[in-house]
Order: sequence, then C-alpha cells, then structure tokens
Amino acid sequence: MQVFQEIVIVIVASVGSLVALFFLTRLGGKRQIAQMSAFDYVNSITIGSIAAEMATNLEQWYRPLTAMVIYGVAACLVHYCSCKSIAARAFLSGRPIILMENGKIYKKELTRAKIDLNEFLAQARIAGYFDLNEIESAMLETSGQISFLPKSQNRPATPEDLNLDTDPVSTWYDLVMDGQLMPDHLKASGKDRTWLDSQLARADIGQMSEAFYAACDKDGNFFACRGK
Repeated sequence: MQVFQEIVIVIVASVGSLVALFFLTRLGGKRQIAQMSAFDYVNSITIGSIAAEMATNLEQWYRPLTAMVIYGVAACLVHYCSCKSIAARAFLSGRPIILMENGKIYKKELTRAKIDLNEFLAQARIAGYFDLNEIESAMLETSGQISFLPKSQNRPATPEDLNLDTDPVSTWYDLVMDGQLMPDHLKASGKDRTWLDSQLARADIGQMSEAFYAACDKDGNFFACRGK
C-alpha cells in the first residue's frame, strides 16, 4: 500500500513539474534552439534539470518548484531588458561578428568566435557556396548561425532583374487539418463553407473528414489531399 501511495505521489509530482515546465517554456517565447542565446540555452537545460528533481523529490517538492519559477522569471527579465535597451541587448546577447569581407577571411575574428576554418567552410557549403569567390561577406549572428552575402553577380536573378511583371502573392490559409475545419482561417480567407465543399468535391474528396489537409489563398488557388 505504501509503495502504491509513493507511485501516485510521483505521478502527481511529475505532472505538476510538466505543467510548470510548460508554462515557463511558453513564457520564454517561441524561438527555436538555433535562435537561442547562450543564456537561454543554459537556462533551459537548468530548468529541465530542476523539473526532473521536482518529480522525484517527494518530501520537499516546493524547493525545486521555487527554483524553476526563479529561473523562469530571470529569463523573462533578461528578455525584457534585451527588448528595451540596446546596451543590455549587446551585453546579454553579444554583437554580430564579421568573419569574411571583400574576399578576405579574418583569422582573428574566427578565433574570437571559437570557429575553426573547417567549420567555416562547412557552413559555407551548407549555405550553397562551394566557391568562396562567390561570397561578398560572412557574418556570425548572435544566435550562432553564419549569414552569407553573395556577390551581386552570383546572387539568384529576380523578376525585377529580368524586367518581368509578376502576379502579386497572397497568403495561404489552412482550411482543413486532419479532417477538421479551421473556421477562423476560412473566414480570414474570404471564403465560405459552400465554396470549400465545392472545391473538395472537385478534388474528389466527398466529405471534409476525408481530407487530411486543405488550403487556399485569396486569389482562389486551392490545394487538398487525402490522408493515407
């Protein structure tokens, strides 16, 4: 009986830690791991470790919970200061570093950024530049990613370069996902249910529940597919 009670307590504590972790994660915003600063990354790992401690510390669960809240509040304060102050943003997130410019790779800046030449070349190849002569400049962003600016003669041609007139683009709206209607998106697209049903019928989809995904833009372009 005592073992069963302890298992129940562990389950409740685990769910509680997951709930707390979820809310703290939502407070941190929607940035991906690649967009995190060093502080965000370390802080996220720390909060996760504390959440695991909370799930197993049955007698003093409030201690790790308090620590989680403190770390979460600290992260929010850091983000707030970064948004409100340029100086704080530079101190907390750092500044971009120019690694290459005018055909010259700056060895000193690579060393400062803790990036060796092989890693720099690998990132250039991943970006599609196997010939460094095609690169005008390269900059290490505060997120840790390297941005490459191609030379004007090596960048992709645009319709403006070719003096071509193009049709205006339109946002696509998700109308059906997993067989479920997205009413807010349907309204935002300017379409109605009758139009949607007719488009699904044209796509040989008899009922909405049979559609895995459907979307349209404001110009009337439509896409739909069945789930397999």
